[in-house]
Amino acid sequence: MQTFHLAEDSSAVLLDWITSGRKSIGEEWAFSRYYSVNEVFVAGRRIAKDATLLEERDSQAGPLVARTLGETLAPYSCYATVIMYGDLVQDTVRHLSAAYSAITVFKQHGPPALVWSLSTICDGRGCIVRVAAKDTEDVKVWLGKALSDLEHVLGLDIYRRAFS
Repeated sequence: MQTFHLAEDSSAVLLDWITSGRKSIGEEWAFSRYYSVNEVFVAGRRIAKDATLLEERDSQAGPLVARTLGETLAPYSCYATVIMYGDLVQDTVRHLSAAYSAITVFKQHGPPALVWSLSTICDGRGCIVRVAAKDTEDVKVWLGKALSDLEHVLGLDIYRRAFS
């Protein structure tokens, strides 16, 4: 569990992600349980709580065919959550909100290589972005582009270290 306490005039970008493991040696989703909670408080008031629970199901739990954790999470091998809040991230929040509003859903023959969603928080002063992709590198590249407005906030060197 990670808890962040911010002052009213603070800004923050929190990234939490999980990958399927080292596929090349057969470690793809090779665990039975993963639990993560991120909470963000601003001036003592909770503005976000994001929980992720990945758990192998009991094969005797019901009438459905038992699936492994890997089968349940397929075809994606990387899941990321970004929580943003504050004045310094407003350009990024607006940019992502506009991009998300423009998404049109069409029937597809299979799952896309990358999917994402956005939920605004604190009357638009922040947002939670969730991303899933077939490959970890795809998430990293997508985040690098999606969060590019932060380059002027963080500075070019730090931004490139994070996303190159």
